[in-house]
Amino acid sequence: MKLLEEIKKPSYQSEPDFITGRMDGNKTYDFDCSRCGVVLKIDFQSQIKYSWNGKSDKISDVEMTHLKRHYGIGLSEKAHDGGFPVFDKVTCKECGQQYITYSGVREFSNSAYIISVLGIQNIN
Repeated sequence: MKLLEEIKKPSYQSEPDFITGRMDGNKTYDFDCSRCGVVLKIDFQSQIKYSWNGKSDKISDVEMTHLKRHYGIGLSEKAHDGGFPVFDKVTCKECGQQYITYSGVREFSNSAYIISVLGIQNIN
């Protein structure tokens, strides 16, 4: 896995993209494929599900180690927003372009979450 183009960079002051119970009801984070322009989606419920392992099944343990090093996630195992880091892969169904996504997932109350999409990288 070679990280090529950083589409979204982490920030310590980023606004949350999802908050449980928020009225706008966004269920996904949408971004455009850099190759063909198709709208791609990061599903927030999947990010919550992956927060227990820190990654989806599309990310290997070796890739996760590399991504943690790349994003500066240390011994505290905290994402830039203070939540748990979650890594996933999104593939454009139109052109096959792949992206690594990095989200921070915080459980602020029992089964209530705040999610921030912190990084998106083009990988091929």
